[in-house]
Amino acid sequence: MPVTMAPSSTEAHMLSDEDYLVLRAKQAFTIDPHAAKAWMLTAKTLYPNNFAVQFEAYNIVKSAKNVKEAAKCFETLLQQFQGDNKLWHEVELLTRALRSDNAESEPSFLRAMFANLSTDAQQQLLQVTADRSKDTMEHCRLLMILLSRFPHAVAKHGPRLVDTLLSAEKHSHCPSANNCYRKLLVCELVPLMGSSPIPVELPLRQIYRLMHKLVEYYMLCLLTQDSSEADPWEKIFQGFWSLGLMLNWDLAKMFSQPWGRELYWQQILNNNEHLHHSLDPESHEVRQHVYCTGIFFMRCLHEYTSSLQSGEHQLVLLEAFVMPIPERETSEPPPKRRKGDDSLPLVTVDTPTSSNSGSSPTNPSSGVINCNQSTSSHRDRAVFTSSVVANLTTALRCWSMINSKDAIQRGVTKLLQMVGVDMWLSAFHQDVQLYRGEVNELVTHLLQVENPGGTVLSQTQNTMSVNASVVQNLRLSSGFFYLRQLPAAVDRALQIIGMLGSIPVGGTLSSNLLKQTHSQRHIHLLPLTRTSVLQYCVHLILSALQQHFVSQPPGGGATTTELDMCVGNMLVLLQLELGDTNQPMPGAIDLLTKLVSHIRSRSSFSYPIFTNYIVNTDILEEIMHLATKQEGSVAFEIAPPSSTQLTSQRRISTRGVDKGAKEDFKSAMRRQVARSDEPVESLLIKFLTSEQDYVRRLLWPQTKAYAPRM
Repeated sequence: MPVTMAPSSTEAHMLSDEDYLVLRAKQAFTIDPHAAKAWMLTAKTLYPNNFAVQFEAYNIVKSAKNVKEAAKCFETLLQQFQGDNKLWHEVELLTRALRSDNAESEPSFLRAMFANLSTDAQQQLLQVTADRSKDTMEHCRLLMILLSRFPHAVAKHGPRLVDTLLSAEKHSHCPSANNCYRKLLVCELVPLMGSSPIPVELPLRQIYRLMHKLVEYYMLCLLTQDSSEADPWEKIFQGFWSLGLMLNWDLAKMFSQPWGRELYWQQILNNNEHLHHSLDPESHEVRQHVYCTGIFFMRCLHEYTSSLQSGEHQLVLLEAFVMPIPERETSEPPPKRRKGDDSLPLVTVDTPTSSNSGSSPTNPSSGVINCNQSTSSHRDRAVFTSSVVANLTTALRCWSMINSKDAIQRGVTKLLQMVGVDMWLSAFHQDVQLYRGEVNELVTHLLQVENPGGTVLSQTQNTMSVNASVVQNLRLSSGFFYLRQLPAAVDRALQIIGMLGSIPVGGTLSSNLLKQTHSQRHIHLLPLTRTSVLQYCVHLILSALQQHFVSQPPGGGATTTELDMCVGNMLVLLQLELGDTNQPMPGAIDLLTKLVSHIRSRSSFSYPIFTNYIVNTDILEEIMHLATKQEGSVAFEIAPPSSTQLTSQRRISTRGVDKGAKEDFKSAMRRQVARSDEPVESLLIKFLTSEQDYVRRLLWPQTKAYAPRM
């Protein structure tokens, strides 16, 4: 049997009896644990009210990793010696271990020891520790541990903790909703109160305040894309369900169901139909409808605005173009449509691409991207299109319903402002106006925003980001075109061309800009990429020129020079839409045919900058064909004298019988064909930048109602 060394007589004489027993236990611990236990048992029995004896007994069993004995000793200390500093140091170590997942030896042991304390001791430990804490955040965290481990205590301590956290956030003057007090309140405490087995009672005013705090916090996470909070919308719905139960809101029960846009919308609609006509804004039914409808609308609006940013490039809703349905198709009975469908616009979407033009397939002969060579599957495009259109239409229907009753409209608007998402409404209102055909109101609003109080416009533009300025001008150009203010529409489009250098390179030519539809209108979600924006502006200018001149009856007010200039401009612009010979844009071939017929009917065509900008082989073949004897030899003047010619010398022309001129014309055509590989996009940007007077002078004299900014 091992020998335990006793302290010397001198040491024993200097120690008290209890200290002597403790010292013998310590000395025996590393040599004979059983002897040490016997010494400590003796000491505890003889001196049950001595802290040093009881604390050393705890230290010995703790060092021996005896969880159950340590828990028993610690519980005794907690019950009898709450005022000792050594004990509270140990308590701090224990509570710190409870708040962490540290896998080291001591924190793991302390968590296991806590689990072996009696339920009463656990609650007492956490409650007393929280009450002793001078740091507010520490106090709140300890109470949260208590409530999370003892759900029945939530009804008792939850309301007081709500008050503490709200007060702490207020007096801390936190600059953002994303702070430690708010996070603890909405992410941990609200869910605990919702799942409490005993209903938690809070003042009505405080429940509404919690709703605002909860939505504001998670909305900020959405806006800042805070990845630390997974699925904020699910958290908002869970929180509203919990708080709605406290208010006995039947409509709030829908938030317990998995998200389904139509499912939620039908429940919102049903509740709206049962509202009385004379509504009290403070009534139970109005508050329920305001908050539940407001949250539903926020989600629809967020999903819509997010879908506009879901790809690599932003989407912008614009007025697009309608292609008349051929007579042979109008004789067929149209598909069955719901009542009122004719007044609703056709909505088309260009799927955002995940790659730029540097990696996208292009057509080498035209220098433009082929719209049919998309990296995403047809199924993915269909899913995206249906989703973004559904997000838009549901948000719009919900907003219309909200605005149908003044009390609901005021309540929801106030809620949106309080939680900080009213900024979403500005762009959405513009889309709503466009969708409803309130284009005149939209244009008026945009001009007021652009030039408030009559300030100098260039100063306003200097404060706008380039993207915002492009979007502003796209919307204005789109609106002016719809209102048939063609000079204003073209002026804005030309301004956009000047900004293309700052727009991200990429995008694809779209086949969606021009559509056949039974609807009266067509609106389109356009990606904010260089190719897409250029195509939109080109098609708008092309359509404006066509409406203003080519559609004129014979003998109209335009001169021969103006008509030739108009046709030449359209031939230049049409090159983008002719693109790939095998896959031209809808309507491009028909327009080319009309332009060629126009040239043939007039027997002459003069366009001095033809050789600078027209390189498309389809157009060149048509021009060469018209210059042959078989077609009656249309007389062409298509280029100024070359740099080696005097101005008095002949131009590249087919007029008269000058054989040299004919040869010059053929040589010029061969040179143009040799340039067919030039990038058409760059060529058109140069044309619309350098030669925009050729477009402007055709349109400005026709109206005095609009003064373009040069």
